[in-house]
Amino acid sequence: MTRYRAIFFDVGETLVYPHPSSSEVMAGICRELGYAISAAQIEAAEAAVAPVIAERQRAGGELYSISMENSRRFWTWVYAQLLDQLNAPDHLREDLAVRFHTAFNSLETWRLYDDAIPILQALQPLRTSGITLAIISNWEDWLDALLGHLDIGRYFDFAIISAAQKLEKPDLAIFRAALDRAGVRPEDAVHIGDSVHADVEGALNSGMSAILLDRRGRYTAHPLRLPAGATVIRSLEELLSLLA
Repeated sequence: MTRYRAIFFDVGETLVYPHPSSSEVMAGICRELGYAISAAQIEAAEAAVAPVIAERQRAGGELYSISMENSRRFWTWVYAQLLDQLNAPDHLREDLAVRFHTAFNSLETWRLYDDAIPILQALQPLRTSGITLAIISNWEDWLDALLGHLDIGRYFDFAIISAAQKLEKPDLAIFRAALDRAGVRPEDAVHIGDSVHADVEGALNSGMSAILLDRRGRYTAHPLRLPAGATVIRSLEELLSLLA
C-alpha cells in the first residue's frame, strides 16, 4: 500500500526513449545524406545548446507540443541550433531538420525502457484499491497512438496530454487538471518525471510530491541544483520503496 491516492508519470525519457538514442537516430539520418557525423559529436553539441534551449523555455518560449505546427516550428529552431553547433553543411540543414522531426514523430522510433513494464505491472494492484495511475505529458496529439503502439495505455486510468489541454508542464493548470480528474488533493499525489523544470518544479509548485528520474546521473551528483523537496532516483526499480 502507499500513502498516495494518485501516482502520475511523465512519458518521454521516463517510460519511453528514442531507439537506440536520440543522437544515434540523428547521426543515422546525417549519414543517409552523406554527412559523416558521430553520435558522440551530436551528444556534445546537444550539451552545448541545451542551456540556450532551456533559457528560451524558462523565459516563456512557445508551447511546442500543443499542435503539430508549433512542434514543427519549435523543433526546427532547436535543430538549427544543433546543426549550427556542429557546423553542418548549409545545403543540408533544412532537409536534416525535416527528417529529424519526422523521425521523432514516428511510432517506430520509440521504445520502452526495460524497467517500465515491471514497475507498471507491480503498481497495478493499487488500482483495485482506488489509487489512480495516470500520465501527465508534454506531447503532441499522437501520444495516445504511441501508448497503444507500445501497449501501455492499459496500465493507466487516463492521460493528461498537453496537446489536448493546450497547456504544458510546468503550468500549474495542467497538474490541476490531472488532480481534478483523479479527484485527489495535491498532497495526496506524486509525479515522476525526468525534467527538473517541467516535472519537478511543476509538481512541487502544484502541491504534489515530486520524484526526479535521473537516468543519466546529471543531477544525482549535484543535489544542490534541485528544488527543495525533490527526491531523485536513477531507475524506476527504486520507485516501489519510495511509494510505500
